[in-house]
Amino acid sequence: MALPTLSVTPGSGATINTLPNAPQATVNSVAVALATDQAAVPISAVALPLPAGAATAANQATEMSTLASILAAIQAMDTAIAVTSRSGYIWGAVSTAAIASAGLTGGYAPSDTITLPTGTGVNAPAVLMVVATQLAAIPTIVNAGSGGAAGTQTLTGTTGAGTKFALSATVAGGVITSINSITTAGNYTVNPTTVAAEPVTGGSLVGATVSVKMAPLTLTVATGGVYAAQVANPVSQGSSSGSGVGATFNLTGFAPLATPVAAVNASRQYLAFRNDSQALSLGASLTGSAGLGALGTTSFDPGGYGYEWGGSRVPSNALSLIGQAAFQQFTAWEG
Repeated sequence: MALPTLSVTPGSGATINTLPNAPQATVNSVAVALATDQAAVPISAVALPLPAGAATAANQATEMSTLASILAAIQAMDTAIAVTSRSGYIWGAVSTAAIASAGLTGGYAPSDTITLPTGTGVNAPAVLMVVATQLAAIPTIVNAGSGGAAGTQTLTGTTGAGTKFALSATVAGGVITSINSITTAGNYTVNPTTVAAEPVTGGSLVGATVSVKMAPLTLTVATGGVYAAQVANPVSQGSSSGSGVGATFNLTGFAPLATPVAAVNASRQYLAFRNDSQALSLGASLTGSAGLGALGTTSFDPGGYGYEWGGSRVPSNALSLIGQAAFQQFTAWEG
């Protein structure tokens, strides 16, 4: 294409566009004349007008605040649920217990029931039953008797059922002058008939009686109770069906119980649980009390396995969990 030509008279101020396809001047355009040796000209956009709704620092702060509120709402729905009487551990029932200290006060008898105390983590206390009793302390002399052979003598209880107690006593002048020690504490399935005046025999004594105090020797679990957390041993008694006081107990075994985790909730939108044990399986049921191996209970492996429901799949049923051991840990969520 041939370049355009123009006759120019020096000093006339005429201009020439040497680009054949350059745009023509438009209305409201501003002519700018630059010298051929002009250096770079800085241009500032500080005062340039912005369109409505453009991103500005003020608008961004508002948007960040809104996003933070949305995030907080989401996180609030994704926290561990707080269910009444739930600690995040499978509940347990006392299965075995032992005497920690028989105490010195006495007053116990076979078949007495002992209710353990309530407290943190105890939904319902266990009840223990005394199976057999023994001497709690060295008996005291009630009737020193007569006709006894002088010296150290062995005196034995005479009433009650089971192994009778035996004592080492000193006899002088035909009577008991002191009881030195217990050689056999006894194993009574029925207490001596009159604990305040138990007849004793031995050393040729006649009419000698002693006052005895009976303590628990063995016991069994009558009711396991419901424990949401382990309790520290030894455990004192809360109350008793008899008059015995002072004994303490060690709770040595617990059996796992079905643990209610979430109640019926027709408005929930999210429900989930996770087995936090690294060694034991966890059972879950939406149809009743969970029982490992029972119909309606699904087992989940250890190491973080679990299940979640969301959206239209969320059940309104109550959720019950059970572990292979009492106090097995889990985590649950509901939103």
